[in-house]
Amino acid sequence: MKRQPHRYVLKLELLGFLLVVLTSSGRADTENAKEFSARVKTYLEIQKQISSKVPPLAKTEVDPAKIAVRTKALANGIQQSRANAKQGDLFFPQVAQEFREIIRKELQGKNGAAPRKTVKTGNPAEEEGGVAKIVLAVNAPYPDKAPRSSVPATILLSLPELPKGLEYRFLGSHLILLDSMSNLIVDYVPDVVPKA
Repeated sequence: MKRQPHRYVLKLELLGFLLVVLTSSGRADTENAKEFSARVKTYLEIQKQISSKVPPLAKTEVDPAKIAVRTKALANGIQQSRANAKQGDLFFPQVAQEFREIIRKELQGKNGAAPRKTVKTGNPAEEEGGVAKIVLAVNAPYPDKAPRSSVPATILLSLPELPKGLEYRFLGSHLILLDSMSNLIVDYVPDVVPKA
């Protein structure tokens, strides 16, 4: 086996180091982002509490009916527990503004063409029938069969990291926080996607 030249190895190491630095330093690390993460953690405590009261599924469960029953039970429990939840509880105004700026920066101009295309991939507003099938509201269910938008990696690397079971998604021009365990919209930021 032929050895790679020393220069090539150094370049690869440098690229790897830069990737680590860029991905860790690009993520939002403001006081608002920390407060958002604390609010996400509080939500997860509610989810965990409700989940412990719902009959568990076997790890190997594949029956869609059984999975749907558990998902619905979890959703009902969370909806009851968060009956007074409203838009902005997790995406409070200051963090919503930061997220809006991050997303617009990534999606504007010539450099934003590819990420804008990614946002449209699987976005229910781009699908036949449009957004009307999905109610944009806190605690509203996200239909099982509805498409889920893609979120560009550059945006994911800039926003606070989410724990397993929570996802950033786009619904039309809005950013939603989706609980994939219960299929509920936890919160949303309206009108974050610029109009081209």
